[in-house]
Amino acid sequence: MKIVNIDAPKHLAEKIVNLGIPEFIIEVVRPLDREFYNHFSDHQIICGVHSLHNNISLPLSPIWKFEDYGYENIAALIHTIPIYLRDSRPEEIRDENSIIDILGAYYSNRKGDSPYIELYLKAIDGSTNNDDNLFKWLFTKVLIHEFAHSALDIFNLEHTPQSEKVFYSTEFGRWREESMANAVALRIIKDYGNEDFYAYSKQFMQSQPQEYALGVLMEDFGYWDFRSVFDSKKDGVDSKLQQEWLKYVKGTPNWEGLNKWNELLDSEYVYTFEDKYYTSEEELVYSIVRKVLSDYESKNGDKMSFDTFSSLFPYIRTGAEMSYEPKQNVIGDSRYKNSISLADGDYFLYYFWNNESLHKFIAKIEVNLIEYKNYSETLPYILKKYSINNW
Repeated sequence: MKIVNIDAPKHLAEKIVNLGIPEFIIEVVRPLDREFYNHFSDHQIICGVHSLHNNISLPLSPIWKFEDYGYENIAALIHTIPIYLRDSRPEEIRDENSIIDILGAYYSNRKGDSPYIELYLKAIDGSTNNDDNLFKWLFTKVLIHEFAHSALDIFNLEHTPQSEKVFYSTEFGRWREESMANAVALRIIKDYGNEDFYAYSKQFMQSQPQEYALGVLMEDFGYWDFRSVFDSKKDGVDSKLQQEWLKYVKGTPNWEGLNKWNELLDSEYVYTFEDKYYTSEEELVYSIVRKVLSDYESKNGDKMSFDTFSSLFPYIRTGAEMSYEPKQNVIGDSRYKNSISLADGDYFLYYFWNNESLHKFIAKIEVNLIEYKNYSETLPYILKKYSINNW
């Protein structure tokens, strides 16, 4: 860990040394070392990530870059990204793509040069009422928060994307970034095991602006939650979904809801039908079919016949098999697991669907379906209306 004083007051820089803060930071992060080597290092050492390539020129990449993403990369980043002590936050923002907070900043790696971290010691000291212990805790918390930004930086990937699709300068980008950075910091502090330090950090985060405080609800995040934030920056999120997420998190969010939203934002296609979100075409097809059958029975007083059903929903190949089969033809076949009851008997829907087969299957009906598409520079949505008036 390389810490260099640039223009911070000498007495505050000396406090960092006298309180043994660098050693304390290493102790706090030490449990993360085990996670890092379990998840990433073994694969690179044993398998050789680049062993299949010929004519390799060493070094492979700058030492701060990582092959795969995860918050565990902080265990390596903390030794490879320089930390600069500054008097205070700059009045003029030198790089609009960097993340500059009141207490610290992370300057990104967008131009291919080394990313770095700044810590603003006057602001940190002023937030701790001259309490040395609180100074040590807040300095450590802020530093880990900034390293969380570095682990979320898509330009620190060895195979760097050309550009990002969600920018920190947007409201959605800032809320996603700051909440996850705080969640990562709180998780690392919690795993360290000092309950007083954890309680202080949690309370401090809860006193921050909403986008930071949201991270407290997310401390139990998993691999896919972290990846959702990372992937969003790399691949894009539908602009309307961004607004829906912001509406949710500014209301009364909870971890269950946030976890579900992470799945939505990390899926290529997202659908809403009957006020419910779907990422699975299998579940969506079943819901649409059940709605159509239920509405038909309510209107006509009897179940729909197979002839009517097949005229509305075509018998098409979706994956390896056909879209539906009579019950007697698929007994014991776990791939046909969603049953429907028609006037002529029971049928089962096939399990595999994608966006293309979904649209082929519902092409002859009008369905109140909103479709969002992530992973695209142009982020369209489709609205189809649903009616059974002609049945």
